[in-house]
Amino acid sequence: MALLAALSVGAAWGYFQLHGFGMPVIFQVFVYAAAGLVVLALAVHYRPTRYRWRNPRLPLDDPAGLRALVAEAAELAGWDRPLPAVRVNAWAKVLVWRGRFRGEVMLGMPLLLGLTREELRVIITRELLLARTVPWHAMYLLALNSDDVGNAARGGTSPWRPWLRAHAYRVRHDLWEAMAELVGVTTLERVIRREDEIADAFAWHLQRYVVRIHPPTFVTDVYRSFGRALTEDDLMTRMGPSIQADTGEELDGHERRLLEEIGWKPGAVVEAVTEPVITEVSEDLDRRLGQVLLRHYLMEPALRPAALSLADITAEQWLFYHEDQLERLRTAARAVLGDSHKLTDLIRLADEGRLKELDWWHAKTVCPHPSRAVCVLLPLLQVGLRHQGYAHDDPVRQRLLTGPEGDKVDVVQLAGKIAAELREGGEMTGKDPDEDARRLAGESLAGGDPTGWFERLYAGSAAGEAVVPWDSGGPHPLLVAWTAGRKPEEGDSPKALVVGAGLGDDAEHLAALGHDTTAFDVSESAVRLARERFPGTAVSYQVADLLDPPAAWRRAFDLVVEIMTVQALPEPLHQDAIERVASFVRPGGTLLVIASGRDEGDPVGAPPWPLTRAEITAFAVGGLGVGEIEDLREPGRRRWRATFHRLMS
Repeated sequence: MALLAALSVGAAWGYFQLHGFGMPVIFQVFVYAAAGLVVLALAVHYRPTRYRWRNPRLPLDDPAGLRALVAEAAELAGWDRPLPAVRVNAWAKVLVWRGRFRGEVMLGMPLLLGLTREELRVIITRELLLARTVPWHAMYLLALNSDDVGNAARGGTSPWRPWLRAHAYRVRHDLWEAMAELVGVTTLERVIRREDEIADAFAWHLQRYVVRIHPPTFVTDVYRSFGRALTEDDLMTRMGPSIQADTGEELDGHERRLLEEIGWKPGAVVEAVTEPVITEVSEDLDRRLGQVLLRHYLMEPALRPAALSLADITAEQWLFYHEDQLERLRTAARAVLGDSHKLTDLIRLADEGRLKELDWWHAKTVCPHPSRAVCVLLPLLQVGLRHQGYAHDDPVRQRLLTGPEGDKVDVVQLAGKIAAELREGGEMTGKDPDEDARRLAGESLAGGDPTGWFERLYAGSAAGEAVVPWDSGGPHPLLVAWTAGRKPEEGDSPKALVVGAGLGDDAEHLAALGHDTTAFDVSESAVRLARERFPGTAVSYQVADLLDPPAAWRRAFDLVVEIMTVQALPEPLHQDAIERVASFVRPGGTLLVIASGRDEGDPVGAPPWPLTRAEITAFAVGGLGVGEIEDLREPGRRRWRATFHRLMS
């Protein structure tokens, strides 16, 4: 019987979708009868116990006052029936079912966590007004159009698309005008934008933390962790640019026209809510809503996944997740770029906006990362760092990793830095360029030798066994830009000193401009390599320790250049190192400092460790005055360029 009913309604429903309305009454009767048979057959086959995942009713105590909020929205919408029952649902949607006698309102838990009461009232009003004024067949057209929009985004075609768009546009346009009269255009535009952003943010949260863990795991704190991501990790703000870019790229003409009419503008970002409708989700409600998600995503109903909170998922499971993401990325990249591609090829693809050519889920979704180049590098860095013993302290903020020695790395910042360096002409072999520096620095610090790791690093690079992450093969771009137009006058050879000269590129740049240049490094191997790179050089390369420099260098140089040397030392040594650098500047001379930047309290990342503004300002010591401090910000990277001057005395 069930099979016969299913076949009957399948044929009828297919004809109904293709030919729309206006069909003979007898055929409509047949459709309803067949549908009834199917419902009866399914009810017999699937016992009621199988529907325990149904959206739960609102708790009786209703601490957030949601029933009152629905009552206010019903009055505003002119709801002409008894107040509907109130449920919560698993998705970022408000849904209204208009029953013959009462009906139901289903409030999406992600919206409760991300909207204010006033904003939620607007959305409930809109859905009640839609249910009250739009007939069921037009609602069905809206659903078909929504499905087709998703199909179109995936490249699908449909001969019914123009017809669906026209009908859906008319319904939505009329609804928009009615709502604008009730709440105002500005409010409606802001609420719709925030509603869409919360939906995208929740979809990202599910894909990142819930859906892809192996073996299949029932995460019991989906909504509590999402609430934390909104309030503690600024998820909405971080996702804003990606959401706006994706909206501008993916909408077809119909959707774009409707959004433009309600005030949507590319680039506009709505600030995150500080006082949402609810701030806490009970463990029971989180679990029950999580079961709805589980039914939706679990492809094999026979599986019985473990029930764990995010904090209980093991380090091995997270490592498997990141390794799986890296392998998926590599497979997708090989299909597009070939087996011999480099990471620079992927960065180029990302910068050109072509990452969606890859068959990789991350390339086709919005995310909180500052650029697609960062998306490409994250799986590589996560796997590399975790294999070195780095782990997250908070599963909701996995971009922040802590190493075995207690050092902290912001993987997103690190990825942005590497991507920027690759754009400037660097090469990448698939290895974290800071890996060797981080390892050697940790070993030296553990042994009580804060500078010994420089020699080991440069010696290892000479033997091809290590990578010097700050070696770009040329002078620092910020030094080159600063010296433009500052060439010494002909016949004048001002004395310059380069602190921590490394392989000599910055020193050679100053010498080529006409400076009488001295360059020093604590590493004998670095000094030897610099001399070998530049035979016949005019630069005086010397081995010296910044913390114990030659006495003859005190106030001896017209120009002192310090680029990322102080920040390569442990923080307790920064003040001593800063004072030594400042002491090299003679009266009337200038100090130029270039360093990576961070805010107070931010994780310091990998060596060389970024400096705060207070640490940059501290170079104004021993009679030096601040000339200019530039805070230079780019996607994924922040740098300081500061000048200090000593007056003639």
